[in-house]
Amino acid sequence: MFSRTVRIGECSSMLPPASVSDPTYYHYQLIRKIALRPERKYSYIAAALLGSAVIIVVYGWIGLVAVSLSLGIMLAVHAFVLKLTVRRIDEPWEKRFAFRRDWPWIGPLPVMDTNLRLFRRLHFHLFLVGSCVSLLAYPWSGSSWIVALFFWHLWLLAPRLRLLWQLRKEKRDGVIRLSAREVSYYHR
Repeated sequence: MFSRTVRIGECSSMLPPASVSDPTYYHYQLIRKIALRPERKYSYIAAALLGSAVIIVVYGWIGLVAVSLSLGIMLAVHAFVLKLTVRRIDEPWEKRFAFRRDWPWIGPLPVMDTNLRLFRRLHFHLFLVGSCVSLLAYPWSGSSWIVALFFWHLWLLAPRLRLLWQLRKEKRDGVIRLSAREVSYYHR
């Protein structure tokens, strides 16, 4: 989902002089910007359409119902897990997270700047619980439901997991800001 990474100080000729001079934000200094290229966003949408089409072709009408309902179920599971995990923090859920629809950030995500450690922990829990929910439905539903639930779970998490992979070497006490065009990483 992401392609171009710019480290402040390394490639200062690529950035305008105003952003290089003092990229600070509330005592946090901009360390890294990751640009979100439109081609990656389009491939993300194409993967959703292709995966849905494969499930529908393989499973027929049941696959069509499973694909459409599984997306809503996984969005609800993601919202529920994030709400429970964030509830342990002092700030209310509604102030920090909201349902986002800007590509590639779909689903319940932070609307404010978020600590990288919290973002990692939330998505670790989300990955595990979402995978377990999709697999726990196996005894009561057919394989089309399991495949559709797991597909939407991975599809919703794909851009976030890619972001976490790109930020794996950064310090945990940094702050990330998600926008539709770029991801900014700040550090104290």
